[in-house]
Amino acid sequence: MSYAALGRILCFFLFLTAPVQLFAQAAGPAGTAQKENVMLILDASGSMWGRVDGREKIVVAREVVGAVLADIGDKVTLGVMAYGHRAKGDCNDIETVVPAGPVNAAQTMAVINALSPKGKTPISEAVRRAAGELRSTEAKATVILVSDGLETCEADPCALASELEKSGVDFTVHVVGFDLKGEDTRTLQCLAENTGGKYLSADNADELNSAIGEVVAEVAVAPPPPAAPEPEAKPTLLKVEVFYATGGEALENAYVSVFAADNEGGKAGAKAVTAGSKNNPFKVQPGSYFLETRVGKAFASGPVDVADGGTTQVALVLNAGLLKVAALAEEGGKPLDEAYIYVEEAEAGAGGNRGAVTSGNQRTQFVLPEGRYYARAVLGKASAGTEVEVKAGQLSETAVIIGLGVLQVTGIPAEGAKPISSYVNIYEVEKQLDGTRKRVTAGNARNQFKLSAGQYFVEVIAEKAKAGQEVEVSAGKLTEVTVNLNAGALSVSSDKKTYLVVYKAEKNLDGTRDRIGGISAGKPLMMPAGKYVVVGTRDKKNAEAEVEVMPGKLAEVTVTVE
Repeated sequence: MSYAALGRILCFFLFLTAPVQLFAQAAGPAGTAQKENVMLILDASGSMWGRVDGREKIVVAREVVGAVLADIGDKVTLGVMAYGHRAKGDCNDIETVVPAGPVNAAQTMAVINALSPKGKTPISEAVRRAAGELRSTEAKATVILVSDGLETCEADPCALASELEKSGVDFTVHVVGFDLKGEDTRTLQCLAENTGGKYLSADNADELNSAIGEVVAEVAVAPPPPAAPEPEAKPTLLKVEVFYATGGEALENAYVSVFAADNEGGKAGAKAVTAGSKNNPFKVQPGSYFLETRVGKAFASGPVDVADGGTTQVALVLNAGLLKVAALAEEGGKPLDEAYIYVEEAEAGAGGNRGAVTSGNQRTQFVLPEGRYYARAVLGKASAGTEVEVKAGQLSETAVIIGLGVLQVTGIPAEGAKPISSYVNIYEVEKQLDGTRKRVTAGNARNQFKLSAGQYFVEVIAEKAKAGQEVEVSAGKLTEVTVNLNAGALSVSSDKKTYLVVYKAEKNLDGTRDRIGGISAGKPLMMPAGKYVVVGTRDKKNAEAEVEVMPGKLAEVTVTVE
């Protein structure tokens, strides 16, 4: 294609690519490609009388347009718009001189040859009016601008391009800058870049020919028909359903691990290919896999071969059931919310101990493989159990009667006295072979001890005083017992450097006394009622004083070492 130089805005081409609805005459026979609709906007401003290569630019422009028409032929539909051809100094002098339609070279050239350059160069307003036409068609358009100068109507083509692009007009501007040596072409470059187009530079007629040819060729050639869409590949999926028992309902959100399978159909390696509950069915590659699932203490596994495309479904059966255990203090009582449940193996081993299976509170529904188990309920020191059978696909419920009673122990120093701070030991009532008792539990007197119903021996200790007695705890009841320590308090006055020790007053056969323990001066010490001797020692010198402690009374004595 042969093009020569155009005017100051030498030749402002906007090739507007519009849909078939805009120019019905552009449509070809059914099944043929749609022709491009082109609008050529020609600069007919006063600068077109300038010279390039020794000739007026308007003359060169007419030759270029003639060459364009000869080359395009019937490849596109064409319209021509001109500006600056009717009045001087008028930035609104823009006119469509040839309506868009089939190319008629003779008619078009007759109109162009009659144009006489006079006015200004309203680049931005020309683009805006073209964009207005484009907006009405909602069509994608290609714009080609060939300019030998800049905007002369106090507008910014760069800003306008950004504005129109944001407004939703789908168009592209290619800009050819002709003979713009020394000019600031940034606005023209921006006009192209902001609309996704090219900016090309031409310094003479030959370069102009080449540049215009490059951008015009993009719209003069009909686009190839769209390629047939690729058939959508069906994904390969693996759907795993988990059941407690055959014939039951599938579990929701059971966690499944998918491993690669080895040559024998087993698990190949410890790392899963994929796993989860929410992403089931799994997207996998065709091949052999090994599946595992665990729900509670129940487990199931197995191999599967996954075919290419579609969904492979497989069922894993846990052969398991549910177990719920309630702990009661007595027959017909309410569940003991604080009780804890242990599920153990049914068969007891050496020493009567059973292997642990699982545990939880009374709200827990234990998932267990089908079989026999021992359910044990524990609250405090109270404990009881029962054997239970779990069947696949069923809920088994059982109650364990703990026979729980609560024991409250209070220590007093004397009959009718107020309770005192004390520590409580609770023993089995029966003595062992060595005469001692096995301790069940212990704590301070503020505790309420949870015990299995039965006989116990309670011991109350308050510093050096202690006493005990047998008590019976009844199931489902609070048993309160008061233990009289038959004790008083002893207070010794002495200087701080004296070391004080309390002994029983009565001597043994060898003349010694039983040592009770040390005592701090001025600090009362709880003692069993009786007679005592307090011995004070300082600087290897001794002094002693006798004192009697009465139940519920404070005994005071002074020890002075001379």
